Amino acid sequence: YFGTDGFRGEANKQLTVEHAFKVGRFIGWYYGAARDKSCKVVIGKDTRRSSYMFEYALVAGLTASGADVYLLHVTTTPSVAYVVRTEEDFDCGIMISASHNPYYDNGIKVMDGNGHKISAEVEAALEKYIDGEMGELPFALRDKVGVARDYAIGRNRYIGYLISLATRSYKGMRVGLDCSNGSAWMIAKSVFDALGAKTY
Repeated sequence: YFGTDGFRGEANKQLTVEHAFKVGRFIGWYYGAARDKSCKVVIGKDTRRSSYMFEYALVAGLTASGADVYLLHVTTTPSVAYVVRTEEDFDCGIMISASHNPYYDNGIKVMDGNGHKISAEVEAALEKYIDGEMGELPFALRDKVGVARDYAIGRNRYIGYLISLATRSYKGMRVGLDCSNGSAWMIAKSVFDALGAKTY
């Protein structure tokens, strides 16, 4: 299921909500209950219609396995990697996106606590679970069930980081941004505005 950059395919065809739920169940268990610890996962998504569907399926699987989920909402893949790497205690990050693929496709990219793609070993174990070769994983019970939280502040911290990288001011400049249908539209205008541009 997992290729060079995550699990991709046409939404509800090669990549279904059942797949997303199972990814959530495994990740929540692998980084949490399997290690006898709590698990924290940050999730971002792109603007595709199906991204909301997959976000909710992932959240259901993760919280059912006892993970706490932090939602960045519509954001870029690098912002998820940044947050999971720089914020405290995140075990992994998930980005829901198929990048340049057609709008009807989608994908699930899973990153480790360093913001890198998960290892081939973890991917192989996850695929075994999806195929039913591992048996069922235990559900979290009572106060061990995970929760989902809004975490737009994480995206805002990434915007602050991008602003800090600038080497010059855009004061007095007029900048037209065409973010197409991409998730950078949630970030780009804030960055250019903060650097002094008149942004359209």
